[in-house]
Amino acid sequence: MSALLDTAQIAELIGCTRAHVTDRLSKREDFPRPRINVSRKLRKWSEVEVLAWAAGGQSKRRAISAAVSR
Repeated sequence: MSALLDTAQIAELIGCTRAHVTDRLSKREDFPRPRINVSRKLRKWSEVEVLAWAAGGQSKRRAISAAVSR
């Protein structure tokens, strides 16, 4: 079973602020759904799913950069 992360841990993992995770990332359709969702203040996400989401975003950014630079 993967570790569960709160918004502060996600922010540290991907290099942004906790507020950015709360206000923007967690509301994106492509962002993983919380594994624990008791309230707005008590939510936890799967570390594996967040890492996979972050890796997918990096791949997309690289593909866009390569296409633009051609």
